[in-house]
Amino acid sequence: MEPKSKLMATASRPGQARMHAKSRRVDIFSHLPDEVALRILCRLSIKDLTCFGCVSKRCRQLYLLSPLLHFDEFPKANTLTCGKRLKLLNCLDRYLVHRGDNKIMKFSVCWARHRLPADEATQCFCDEYYRIMTWIHNAVRCKVQVLDLEISMFENMAFPSCVFPCESLVHLSLDMKCRIEVPSTFFSNLQYLDLSKVNIVDEGFFKWISCSCKVIKELNLHQVYGPKNVTIESWSLESFSLECHKLIDICHLNISGEKLEEIFIDWEFATPNDKSLSIFAPNLEKFYWFGNFVCNPSLGNPGCLKEVGIFLDPEADDYKYVFDDVYTSSEVNFLNLNEETIKALFRDGSMPAPFENIRHLRVHIRSFINDLVPAMVFLFSGLHNLYTLYIKSSPPLVEPESNNASGFVMGHWSMQNLAFIKQLKEVTIELSHGSNGVEFAMYMLAHAQNLEKMVIIHLPKQYVRRKIKKSKNISKAKIVFRERNRDLV
Repeated sequence: MEPKSKLMATASRPGQARMHAKSRRVDIFSHLPDEVALRILCRLSIKDLTCFGCVSKRCRQLYLLSPLLHFDEFPKANTLTCGKRLKLLNCLDRYLVHRGDNKIMKFSVCWARHRLPADEATQCFCDEYYRIMTWIHNAVRCKVQVLDLEISMFENMAFPSCVFPCESLVHLSLDMKCRIEVPSTFFSNLQYLDLSKVNIVDEGFFKWISCSCKVIKELNLHQVYGPKNVTIESWSLESFSLECHKLIDICHLNISGEKLEEIFIDWEFATPNDKSLSIFAPNLEKFYWFGNFVCNPSLGNPGCLKEVGIFLDPEADDYKYVFDDVYTSSEVNFLNLNEETIKALFRDGSMPAPFENIRHLRVHIRSFINDLVPAMVFLFSGLHNLYTLYIKSSPPLVEPESNNASGFVMGHWSMQNLAFIKQLKEVTIELSHGSNGVEFAMYMLAHAQNLEKMVIIHLPKQYVRRKIKKSKNISKAKIVFRERNRDLV
């Protein structure tokens, strides 16, 4: 019979082996240089980061040094009741206290409001506002560079005044219903500012951006409440975007910048009578305008435009002045238009001359209905040098009858003698009900001798494949079929 000690030693070897293997894995990580270890930790959520910090003393040191903090993606089980939310808040508070003044490169918070059931008698007692504001103050103290806040609560509460004067802050993204006052500081290092759903108390805030943010490169305003006038004059700004729906009463938009290269405007309103738009951006390269039309806009005749998108719902007779301003540049070669804009061009009857230089066209329509075809023919007739074409369709909830989208066969397109068809190289067409779109695709395959590729996106159980494969194809183009939402190549 073997000695008892030998049996115990033998029995313990598998367990010891596992412990040694685990220890070696920890030791390998622990002996990595700080910069390498921290780069790995930057990918972890706060939950995984906390688990890592419990492994060893060295791991805890690294855990408290992590420069990227993501307070988001918390399990629903941890946020369901006030008690559980308080427990989570306490854990996050303790972590920030323990890490002290160690620098934070990026701090992101995604926090949803605690919504109690309708039949719940008690009120929420989480006191989340104080906790989250404390986190923001902590991040500022730790010289945060990137602050990303998405918080669905605290309507009309004041945003911490310490954030904008923060010298280390270069990137601020704020999606939160709160009040923003004019900062008292005269200089800011902000390079990127994204504001969504905020209430700007004083229009002087835009003057502060113009005068104090000397190095700002990108400014995005999404559903910003409060101001009637938005005036930005910046020598450093390179990209500007505004998204404003009908409930937000912005009346006058004035944007000026020597370095501006991109402008995106999505502006909706009930009446254009009290609205004005003025842009001075001599080096503008990309311009997109969505929403409603502003009477007599001043777009500054930008001479460097390369890409333009007009997605308007025109109601005024002077709609063509938009094109007079925007398309003065002969550099424009990428054009995006919606269905309403195409119809407006057709009604006006005059094609802007620079359209001849368009190389890439993308049109957004609802369906290829009969009433739209003449306007499409008119548009195509003014494009002589087109290389790529994308027809994107977004069918309405109630589809038109097939007869309303089946009146134009391939022969009709052949009679138009469209000049662009000769050098067309690539086409993507999204089909809906009816045959107009299919007939146009067959026309291009039959006449586009230099076509290299055509992507046809069709509805499930549509007859498209069979009909296209039987059609005449003058080129050696690769034809790719896809169903909507599914790739069936």
